[in-house]
Amino acid sequence: MSEEASPASIAIPRPTAFSVVVFSESFKFNLAHFVAYRGFRERLHGHNYRLSIELLGSRISSDGYVMDFGDVKTVARAACKQLNERVVVPSKSDVLDIRPLPTKPDHTILTCEDATVFVFPTSDCFFAPIMHSTVEEISLMMYGMIVEQLGASKLLERGIHKIKLKLSEAPGQESSIEIPVTNGFDRSTWEKSGFGGTLKCCESFVKFDPSICGPCKE
Repeated sequence: MSEEASPASIAIPRPTAFSVVVFSESFKFNLAHFVAYRGFRERLHGHNYRLSIELLGSRISSDGYVMDFGDVKTVARAACKQLNERVVVPSKSDVLDIRPLPTKPDHTILTCEDATVFVFPTSDCFFAPIMHSTVEEISLMMYGMIVEQLGASKLLERGIHKIKLKLSEAPGQESSIEIPVTNGFDRSTWEKSGFGGTLKCCESFVKFDPSICGPCKE
C-alpha cells in the first residue's frame, strides 16, 4: 500500500494570468461617416457601434478584483457618449480639405478629392485624430480615450498589462485590437504618433507634427 503524498510534495497550481471582459448594452453609439482614400470615396452613411473591453492582468488585487467593473463601465459610457449622434471627421485625412465655412463659421465644410462637398454644423462633428473613419482606426482612438481615463499607472499598479477592445459596426463586422499598457501613457502623444506608427504618413499628417512621426524623420 503506497503512502499518501505529503502536502509539501503536492504541486499546487498558481494562476498567472487573469482576464475580465466588460460589455453592456449602454456601450453603444451612432456615428455617421464615409471612408475616403486616394481614388475612392464611400457615400455618407452610418452605423450603430457596440464596444466591449477586455483587461488582461497578472493578478487579483487586494480588493478581489482585476479591475472594478463599475470603473470600466463609467469610462466606456463616457467615451461612447462623446461619439454618439455625430459625424466623424478624420482630421488627418490626405484626401479631405477640412475648414470652417466662410459664410457660416459655426459650420464645417469638407471638400473631397472628387470635388464632392459636405457641410455640417461644427457642433455635430467629432474631429478624430485618424486618417480614415474605419472601425479599425476608431478603435485605436478609443483605446487612447479609455486608457487616459482609467489611468495607465493605476492599471499597471493593479497588474493589468494589456487591453483588448472589440468594436462592432454591424452584425458580423467588428474590429479587435490588443495593445499593451505602457507606463507614462499620454493620449496626445499616442494620437500625434499615429497610434505608435500604425497610421501611414500623409501630407496632412506631416503638417500636423513632423517631429514626432518616426517614418517621416527617417
